[in-house]
Amino acid sequence: MPLADKIRMFLRWMKGAPDLKEITLQLEVFTRKLDYQRKRLENEARKCRDKARKYRIEGNEEASRMYAEHFLRYRKWALGVDAFRLRIDGLLVKLRQAQSVSEVESALRGIRAAVIGLKEAINVPDIAEMVEDIDKQMREIEIAQDITETGMERLTVSTEVTSEEISRVLAEIDQEIGVEAGIALPEPSKRIKELEKDIKKLKEEL
Repeated sequence: MPLADKIRMFLRWMKGAPDLKEITLQLEVFTRKLDYQRKRLENEARKCRDKARKYRIEGNEEASRMYAEHFLRYRKWALGVDAFRLRIDGLLVKLRQAQSVSEVESALRGIRAAVIGLKEAINVPDIAEMVEDIDKQMREIEIAQDITETGMERLTVSTEVTSEEISRVLAEIDQEIGVEAGIALPEPSKRIKELEKDIKKLKEEL
């Protein structure tokens, strides 16, 4: 698009669209909310790891793996949210310092791309609702809609959890438990055999 057309579009937007300062303030509030969500997700991750450890000590393999998986997922969500928050924060600095249409365009394009990337990567209800709200406001800016079509490299964050990652977390927990107890943690199958022996012994005594 020729520069003259961009300037005309920018002027039209300035007359009819939400004030740029207002949008900037809303984005600042948005990033603070994202930081709060990051802390909440990190807290959930810690709770899940504690439960994975508890069930590991009890020899409940299925429950310990389940909570180890949730621990990894919450931790990845937290890291993903913070990665997007930092990207938007950096672009907000550029937006506040922008002195030309092209600089405003570049910052808005980056913010829009980050908001879309966050919506696609982090499937958490509270965050999805926040993102949808800010995305709706961003769509009201005509220039943002136009420049999004030009494309921009998006931040990619993986939140997939693999079986190997779960096994590594459980191995770390086993090591912690072993160090604290001064002994190796018995295998769940060994515990079951010991219980069966105790039950058999009790039956014989009866």
